[in-house]
Amino acid sequence: MKSRLHLHIRSIILTGFTLLIFKLVVSGDLYNFISPKMLPYFYFTLIVLFILGYVQHTRKNQDEQEIHCDCNHEHSYSSSYVKSLVIYSLFIIPIFTGLFFSNHTLGSAMADKKGFKYESKADSSSSNEQNSDGNAESEDDYAIDESAVITPKELYPDLYQTLLSSETISLEPDQYIGTINLIEEEPHSFKGKEIMVKGFVYREPTFDANRIVIGRFGVSCCVADAGIYGIMAEGKDFSSYESDSWVEVTGTLNVAHFKGWDLPLIEVTSIKNIQEPKKAYVYENIDYSNVP
Repeated sequence: MKSRLHLHIRSIILTGFTLLIFKLVVSGDLYNFISPKMLPYFYFTLIVLFILGYVQHTRKNQDEQEIHCDCNHEHSYSSSYVKSLVIYSLFIIPIFTGLFFSNHTLGSAMADKKGFKYESKADSSSSNEQNSDGNAESEDDYAIDESAVITPKELYPDLYQTLLSSETISLEPDQYIGTINLIEEEPHSFKGKEIMVKGFVYREPTFDANRIVIGRFGVSCCVADAGIYGIMAEGKDFSSYESDSWVEVTGTLNVAHFKGWDLPLIEVTSIKNIQEPKKAYVYENIDYSNVP
């Protein structure tokens, strides 16, 4: 395979990645992969890839001797068509799958793998009683400096005061993670308040038919660090609502004991199916200037 053909293929690959990122930005599907705060880096990447693709395109029109820089280093390209095809396919296949296949959002299948974030306190305590050699360890070995822990009230002070003074809580996408964290930290403080939440249906294996979790995946940086944020809901038989189906739930906040934790629980008064929103994920929205 001649060097001109190598340069031509590389130009196409770089242009392909440019078009892929451009397509994700224009369609809004980029938010299925990253947090909005990462968007400037993708604009920068888009520009850089376009420039590199253009440079590769102009280089293929140079004479053979002009392509090499005379730096006494080997710059030859592989002459094997099979080897080149395998290597370039590693870049071409992701471009085609990203451009022509529909995007998939995380749901209950991934939630099953990650699990509901509250493991049993009993299990946690017993595992901390022994080290890897089977020797007992004191509680001091696992002591946490409480002064170094930033609580949700410190992360979201304004939102905390707003929620306390409100009779009705609505989990809006821009404050979803903060609201969930605050309610989970002090479930008794919000007991009796009316709440409205939208999310997908998720079930723990131990749940009865009248209990589900209404949740959404929260993203801090990119989809690799996504975790489920949700509230348990209890009411009538929910077996007709399939896992991953999106619902809007209204009810009253109560407190339930789950695996050793006191957690918020919605006593459902109404539930209905809704369409999955364009932006299925929610994102962290923390003003670090307020953090002490």
